[in-house]
Amino acid sequence: MKGDDRRYLLAKETVDDRAFDPGVRRRVRTDLAGRSGDVRLLDAGAGTAPFLRRLLDWPDPPDLTYVAVDADADVLRLGRDLTAAAARDRGWAVSDAGVFDGPGETVGSLSLRGESAIDARFVRGDALDAADAGGWTFVLAQAFVDLLGPAGVDRLLDGLDAGGRFSFPITFDGGTAFSPSHEADDEVLSAYHDTMRGDDRLGSRAGRRLERHLGRRGVEFVAADADWAVRPVDGAYPADEAYFLRVIVDTVADAVWGRVPPATRTAWHAARTAQLDDGRLGYDAHNRDVTGRID
Repeated sequence: MKGDDRRYLLAKETVDDRAFDPGVRRRVRTDLAGRSGDVRLLDAGAGTAPFLRRLLDWPDPPDLTYVAVDADADVLRLGRDLTAAAARDRGWAVSDAGVFDGPGETVGSLSLRGESAIDARFVRGDALDAADAGGWTFVLAQAFVDLLGPAGVDRLLDGLDAGGRFSFPITFDGGTAFSPSHEADDEVLSAYHDTMRGDDRLGSRAGRRLERHLGRRGVEFVAADADWAVRPVDGAYPADEAYFLRVIVDTVADAVWGRVPPATRTAWHAARTAQLDDGRLGYDAHNRDVTGRID
């Protein structure tokens, strides 16, 4: 992904909020809010930990240990600071929670006390290594599973205790569209999707391949569409979504370098950038929101 990772991750939060399927989100909340005892949640590829900040707004947030794991320490530190500020704004007591005992390097921690008791740790490391440590009640992997292959998905699932739940929202599923149409769209977007192929990855059709894989394992799950949609309103984009869309356009153009004729790539990129600058560019991407349990 091209651009400032921190700004991009924050800019896409409003896009994600519109995309989440309400029924699947209710299932996730019910699964978590109804748990008792030692609830341990792994947020794999957590980024700035938006899930935790959204959880603070639940009317019934559960007591839990929340562990955010990502390869980018700076993104995690931003997530910690944003979470601390959000908790204080909501009247929670905020303090340090200590060091995470497990794989990776703890770059920050929070003890949150308010509607419930939440100990949050932000860990730079490999999310699959953290899953391998086991003992997880809930595994979250948002916009992450499409980077994995079946073996990686299995590592996330195998880290769950019996009866554990998982949530894999915003899993890309092979549909990318820009509007208005451009004569090079088919060539450019086909080449873009081809960059995601590989024997060890679920690839551009990750959502449906994930669901087939879960079915073969006999895993109970529910799934629904969770599509990204960005549109200008009166020539302007909501929040920081113009930046989100600029990163997407630049990323597609970079990805197809050497895969389409240079003149085609340049013309497509220039047209899409001009439309974005003029507040005329629309964007859609097809994703799946998947959640379930391990017996």
